[in-house]
Amino acid sequence: MRGVFRYLCWLSVLGVCACTDSSFPSIDELAAKYQRNPVPKLAYRIELKLADAPGPFAAGEGFVRYEAPNCSYTPSAIMGVRRRLMQSLPMQLTKIDDATFIATVYFDAMLDEDYQLGEGVCHWELQSVNAWLKATGAKTDTGYVVNLSGDEVIARKSQTNYYLMDGYPGDDPDGWSDPGNQSRDWFKPEFQNQLFAITMTAQVATR
Repeated sequence: MRGVFRYLCWLSVLGVCACTDSSFPSIDELAAKYQRNPVPKLAYRIELKLADAPGPFAAGEGFVRYEAPNCSYTPSAIMGVRRRLMQSLPMQLTKIDDATFIATVYFDAMLDEDYQLGEGVCHWELQSVNAWLKATGAKTDTGYVVNLSGDEVIARKSQTNYYLMDGYPGDDPDGWSDPGNQSRDWFKPEFQNQLFAITMTAQVATR
């Protein structure tokens, strides 16, 4: 029993040492070093278009996720699992009419830099564009989610998600997100006349 106790104590000490090892930066410490590109050039126009909406939509929010696939790091000496560099930037949506929201995102929003991970310069890529629309913007509103992958943005594709109307506008005290479904046929026949859609489209932005 004494041997087991000593072994557990040794593991505890090892864990404390490993967690405080400065050679393993935390996620927040590393993220604080990430830099924005001061002169991004590769701009894309993101459009969200509503169809058959159950009521008005006044608010939209979103974010763009970036990754540096050629760079990874170990956030914990105990876990020993390497992770890619990731960063999310807010995306500002502007309502231009009752059925349309737009935003501008940049493929090169993050600055390629050497973050001293032993892998040279880290090259950032746009991984996904994610947005959700709400009836009023209240916390209790349902957020109707739609997104595009980075490859879909580059290819200037669109994605349509379908949602049931009965969750609109929403009354969950903690808020609720509805990802919908990309196939209208996923919904049962009796719900086909109770659906609305949001289509997200990416285009090269013109200045």
